[in-house]
Amino acid sequence: MNGSARDMRQGSLPRDRAEGQMKAEAEKRPGPVKLEPVRKEYIWGTEDWMLSWLQEGLEDCPLLIKIIRAREALSVQVHPGDEFARTEEGKNGKTEMWYVLDCEPGAYLYYGLKHRISPQEFRKRIQNQTILEVCRKVPVKKGDVFYIPAGLLHAIGAGITVAEIQQSSDVTYRVYDYNREDQEHRKRELHIRKAEQVAGFVPPLAGHHPMGPRIQKNGYSRTLLVQCPYFVVQLYRIEKSFEGDTLQGFLSLLVLEGEGVLTGGGQRLELKAGDSVYLPKGMEAYRAEGNLQLLISSGGLRQKRETDGSPGII
Repeated sequence: MNGSARDMRQGSLPRDRAEGQMKAEAEKRPGPVKLEPVRKEYIWGTEDWMLSWLQEGLEDCPLLIKIIRAREALSVQVHPGDEFARTEEGKNGKTEMWYVLDCEPGAYLYYGLKHRISPQEFRKRIQNQTILEVCRKVPVKKGDVFYIPAGLLHAIGAGITVAEIQQSSDVTYRVYDYNREDQEHRKRELHIRKAEQVAGFVPPLAGHHPMGPRIQKNGYSRTLLVQCPYFVVQLYRIEKSFEGDTLQGFLSLLVLEGEGVLTGGGQRLELKAGDSVYLPKGMEAYRAEGNLQLLISSGGLRQKRETDGSPGII
């Protein structure tokens, strides 16, 4: 009996058909996708949207990840929480974090308040343009981490480049914009009434350091930068290789430095600084090799509950 007849008698497919079916099934498995950034120009500098609802297939992604390059200082602003934003704007609230990628000597930003103030003082200082006097001015250096929950006043200063990971939302309330004007001599809109309703009037609870220590593993190290209900962000320094999976949820990989290779889902991607890679949920394994620094972000506990009803694992 020849091989083909034996295959048919045993109920299996001929070899060429079996190989074709295996290839088709492999192509259906989720795999990594390298994303093309979307550049946005502003009066103060640029944003590269590395992971966003603007990219095909990611319209419902719960995270927005940007590289912000501040040529000038951004406005002093505050973001609402989910309840207020959904009621007033029909959108999600906005909790975010910054990881400082680079900065000029002497660069600083504003991070919360120096001390507790009353809502009345807040309103008066906005009106007479002295709000900066009570904002906490923080010198920055490469590698600093800032967690910015909804309600915290903040502003990126001039000469700073950050990676920003945030809820997928664009709701921002400006309270001070340095009286600057655009090319048509128009000042940008302020949102004082709404800002008064969502701003906290106390100093930030967190500092500007990673939330966890650097943990050395075989071939790589990882540092927990921020963990909150909406996202978890870790810094991976890969000396040789690192293996993981996305069985619990999607991942975003942002290549900060170095170069290497990512394999998984039947694909092989060359990695270099500036690349953004989306790993969909359901990949049984992926492997990153090379000499790399990666910012790896995932949805937090609340996002996991909202998307799949499970308690999630962080």
